[in-house]
Amino acid sequence: MTIAEERATANRFVLSEDEVPQRWYNLVVDLPYEIEPPLHSTEERLALEEDYDWLWPSECLRIEFLKGRYATDPWIEVPEPVLRTYTRYRPSTLVRAKGLEEYLDTPHRIFYKREDLNPGGSHKFNTALAQAYYAAQDGVETLVTDTGAGQWGTALALACAAFGLKLKVFMVRKSFDEKPYRRNLMRMLGAEVISSPSRTTGTGRDVLDKDPDSPGSLGIGMAEAIELVRSEPSHRLALGCMSYYAAMHQTVIGLETQAQLAQAGVGADVLVGCVGGGSNFTGFVAPFVTGSDRPLCIAAEPASVPTLTQGEFRYDWADYERQTPRIPMYTLGSDFVPPPIHSGGLRYHGKTPILSSLVKNGLITPRAFEQQKVFEAGQLFLRTEGVLPAPESSHAILAAIEEARSGGKPRTIVICLSGHGYLDLQGYADVLDLG
Repeated sequence: MTIAEERATANRFVLSEDEVPQRWYNLVVDLPYEIEPPLHSTEERLALEEDYDWLWPSECLRIEFLKGRYATDPWIEVPEPVLRTYTRYRPSTLVRAKGLEEYLDTPHRIFYKREDLNPGGSHKFNTALAQAYYAAQDGVETLVTDTGAGQWGTALALACAAFGLKLKVFMVRKSFDEKPYRRNLMRMLGAEVISSPSRTTGTGRDVLDKDPDSPGSLGIGMAEAIELVRSEPSHRLALGCMSYYAAMHQTVIGLETQAQLAQAGVGADVLVGCVGGGSNFTGFVAPFVTGSDRPLCIAAEPASVPTLTQGEFRYDWADYERQTPRIPMYTLGSDFVPPPIHSGGLRYHGKTPILSSLVKNGLITPRAFEQQKVFEAGQLFLRTEGVLPAPESSHAILAAIEEARSGGKPRTIVICLSGHGYLDLQGYADVLDLG
């Protein structure tokens, strides 16, 4: 059998530990356009680092404001303690979806990048480790964050345990009530988990006074987290999305995917990922979007939260209470409270500026999908591939299925499988009416 024939029949493409990316790709340096700078949250001027030095760990702040090397260097070294922890679960596997291909009877090749096999069950661990490390280097005592479905909160709880930090998590009420297992997992790791909106903060109390049955949102949870950080000098904010640093940390996904596709002897024609704030998708496509042979990059979002497909590109706040810098993004408005869909990680009003700029400049194609069809796609993936995707990831799977059913010459379609759905089974049961 020739090397080409072996590649054609292989199911999995695995890199060695030595091939874990040792540098993050700083995409913004290589973009053919400028991204509009952040503005102060309340004043009509540019935001400055010193305006927000109380909010983020110092290195995250420098990345966010593109200061120093982050303004000019396309490659940023991964700190050794973070890299050492990465190698416990990275590189992640690239898998040929032969079962799905056979079911669809498609001439197209389908691959999926498995970000669901690390201890947190999602891609979020890639940036959680880095943020916890930077916070520990600053002498921060406690990180504070928001989480939707709980994947980010779980990843950060694991990272805080690794670097000796405390953690407080404002978990969107919809998910807090319906997904107790992730809540319990975070608490097992030592995190304090609070249903949001809560009576803990002024923000939460105001929301509950207006609507006692509010399902919450990531914007509200972030606002509560920021309010707590502002009042506690030993606390700092960690963000799993809506920050450039999170997106940059996620480029380990795309860099590994590049190497594994080369191992398979193919190039990517279509890259597909789900988008909440946009970190997993941006990290996945970053190494591919600036080349002359750029693949079709599809950002899959819920039709009920159509930020990229129906939102407005403008300056807006990342949080409900408008405490963060104003950033240029596609948004449905910082006061938008999404409907209580089961894909908790995608219930967010805006998209990170880096992703928004890629869409605005035509480098990314957004598409929106209905929840019922998304969950049916997740069920099909389980039946054909033996893997249960997170509801969020099932948006990407549905987008890939639609591409695979299209005509034309054979193409290579690659999915970022951003997380597993084994703690989302009740959501699947509800939507699919499994009884």
